[in-house]
Amino acid sequence: MAFGNITNQIKSALRDEVTGRVSESLGDLGINTGKRASRNNSISEFQASLERSSGMARANKYEVQIIAPPKHPGGQDVRTINLHCNSITMPGHNLEQQVQRFGSEPATELVTSHTFAGNITATFYLDASLETKAWFDKWQELAVNPITHKAAYYKDYAEAEMNIWQRNGQDGVAGRTYGVKCEEVYPATVSPIEYSYEGGSEIATLSVEFAYRKWRQISDTESGTTVRREQYINTSSERLSGNGVLDANAIANGLGYSSVSSLKKYLKGQV
Repeated sequence: MAFGNITNQIKSALRDEVTGRVSESLGDLGINTGKRASRNNSISEFQASLERSSGMARANKYEVQIIAPPKHPGGQDVRTINLHCNSITMPGHNLEQQVQRFGSEPATELVTSHTFAGNITATFYLDASLETKAWFDKWQELAVNPITHKAAYYKDYAEAEMNIWQRNGQDGVAGRTYGVKCEEVYPATVSPIEYSYEGGSEIATLSVEFAYRKWRQISDTESGTTVRREQYINTSSERLSGNGVLDANAIANGLGYSSVSSLKKYLKGQV
């Protein structure tokens, strides 16, 4: 009896060892065996998931593209401003809820609408002539005349877009992994510039808060469009006999019954 117990223990240990190694190898290939993973197997699966997703997202790997409104007096060539963007926040999305309660039951929060969370905050490195600040000042003057203090039409200053991309280590458009397109963008707040002798050779920055109406995910990261490319498939049509209206017997035949009466007989038997 003792010898049999020892033999069973050895067989069980060997079986667990082989199963663990097979599961670990399959996990490296991205195949889930359904077995409870050991510590080493969990590490292997985590490493395999990083390889499949090209690693983790880095906060310093991003790209910003501002598309100014056509009537911007400072022009639409903003490549330098895009490159000087020191930091930026990718906008969020909120679901508006309404509480519904029946009697003394626990309340249910139902989604009634949605909003796009807050403004987009960005900071920009400033050049010695403050051309970046002057460019944003002109954009705000496009919204409100600094002399007459009258507001312009919404389309004049809000016909602009902003694209924000998460990037990996690759160059060019191939490095874009995820992006959002913000629509109807304009600089709602241009913050003051702080100066100090204690700053030494520190580069001055400008903080700008952009208002926007909505954002959408950029599906095609190469072209920057929010619409997926679709392939057109030719359609086919079939002409019905007679006046194009199916009678009761034709419908019954289409369902696999010889006549309407046989279909009715079947339905009555199901009641």
